[in-house]
Amino acid sequence: MKKSLSLILLFLLISVFSYANENMVKGNKQYQKNNFDKAIEYYEKAKESDTNDALINYNLANAYYRKGEYDKAIETYKVVLNNTQNTNLKSVTLYNMGNTAYRNQDSKLALDYYKECLKLNSSDMYAKHNIEFLQQEQQQNKDNKNDKNNKDNKDNKNNQQQNDQNKDNNENKDNKDKQEQNKNQNQDDKDKKDNKENKDNKDKEQQDNKDNDKNNNEQNKQQNKDDKQDNKDKQKQNPNQHLLDYFDKQDKQNHDNAKDGKTIQRVGRSGKTW
Repeated sequence: MKKSLSLILLFLLISVFSYANENMVKGNKQYQKNNFDKAIEYYEKAKESDTNDALINYNLANAYYRKGEYDKAIETYKVVLNNTQNTNLKSVTLYNMGNTAYRNQDSKLALDYYKECLKLNSSDMYAKHNIEFLQQEQQQNKDNKNDKNNKDNKDNKNNQQQNDQNKDNNENKDNKDKQEQNKNQNQDDKDKKDNKENKDNKDKEQQDNKDNDKNNNEQNKQQNKDDKQDNKDKQKQNPNQHLLDYFDKQDKQNHDNAKDGKTIQRVGRSGKTW
């Protein structure tokens, strides 16, 4: 069975026969009825006759504890410790202070109070039980903390490895994308260069054709010009050259006819027969 902390409040109720403070007696009655606000009111009035009275402050501190005002309870218990030499009263006060500190979420302080209580009363089984419980709780918290740290470290390591892996994957992807981009860029540059070279070659070819056409035209033009000039020069040298050409042609024809036995008709230079 799992152990739990014993938070039994040790209350030393002072009877009317042993304590003749009327407000103290009224406060005790209200405390027994669980009317803690009213009990605190009477205990505070009772303190007016003696502010440092240990028994009044002890009952007042218990009322604060039962009401849930733990800080006020601790401060009032301290007044008790400072104003009594009664070992039994000190022991139960320290035990109650341990309960109060635990309720106030301070296990370490609670453990210290229980240990102080046990020093004054080694037979206090409640104090022993609570010390044992808090020590086990501290060890369990320590183990849980170590487990959590180990888990956090493992998670951090796994996260770091995952981050490194993601980083490597991203870098590889970036490098691959960059290589692909460079490849595409190189291909684009090559295509542009080839297109430019083709265009330049085509432009050059067109220009060469134009130049050739121009040169041919100019040559033809010049040839025609030269031919015309030659004709002019020939005509100028021999105005009757065309007549001579005619007679040379006629002589050739007569010569051919003679070979064939035909009558030769001679035509004089004047164009007449003789």
